Amino acid sequence: MIKQFNFYDIYGYLLPGTLLLALFWLPFGIVTNALPNQDPTKAVLLAAAAYILGHLIQSIANSVVPSKVLDSQDRLRFPSELYLDGTNTVFSEKLKKRLKDQLNDIFKVEVDIEADGTGADQVSNTRQALFFQARTYLLSKKSATYLEQFEGLYALMRGLFFSFFAAAPYLAGWALSFHRHQCWLRIVFLVLLAIGLGGALLESYNSFWCGAEVEKAIGLEDRRKGAEKARKAVVCLALFLALTLFCGGFWIGSGQSDEFWKYPAMFSEWILWASVGLALIAAERFYAFYRYYMSLMARTVWLDFSAYRSFEVDSKPSS
Repeated sequence: MIKQFNFYDIYGYLLPGTLLLALFWLPFGIVTNALPNQDPTKAVLLAAAAYILGHLIQSIANSVVPSKVLDSQDRLRFPSELYLDGTNTVFSEKLKKRLKDQLNDIFKVEVDIEADGTGADQVSNTRQALFFQARTYLLSKKSATYLEQFEGLYALMRGLFFSFFAAAPYLAGWALSFHRHQCWLRIVFLVLLAIGLGGALLESYNSFWCGAEVEKAIGLEDRRKGAEKARKAVVCLALFLALTLFCGGFWIGSGQSDEFWKYPAMFSEWILWASVGLALIAAERFYAFYRYYMSLMARTVWLDFSAYRSFEVDSKPSS
């Protein structure tokens, strides 16, 4: 979809990667009370590293951060198809009826706006396929180039959320590394690190396996069970990743030389704990922004498709 370096690469990859690198460097700056080296050559290398890291962030965030919302039955659904449910009130009945006629007129596919989808049945699958076709239709008419900007924007929100989410346990581990000389603490963190790494690997496999089970399932009940199992696996994966980063922060801080720890800046431990709180608040805010822009894009595509199609029909010369 993105064939060259553009704003999506900046929003989706470069900025989240740069933020995460800055947050990972933050404890070094707080403890030593120093700024990063301003060598231009290193800046270019760091920019390249941030761009690569941004791809990794989005890859993990796609698994950890759902692109769906819960419906009234507690089922994960894409907003684009959820808004066409018979009981959903985001769009009026008149607008949904017009959308149905327009989609059928253009794509020759009947969309059900009376029933409520489940997120995995034929009703939902048809709506979602038509949503992507409507988006492509708008782009082909050069009438909605901002849609890719929307995608870049909510990719940015998702990437910033994940960067702050990942930084919070990492900074907490660094804060506890001020007490690194306590032997029992080192043993606890060694055990926790093994649990975090092992759990993350196991849940990564479970997430992939559960996703395959959902795709293979035929019965609706099997799909629901598979989707619920996949959702729990993703939550566990996020927790194990946080635990791994928590332990990683502790061991990175503990592994610094005695010279590094000789004269730590005043209140640096408390500044780190304050940074943990701020990172968690920022993560919550950016997650809310991500959900907002994700839903806004779905509404915008349907509304613009309907409006553009109406104008297109009205502008045709009468025979």
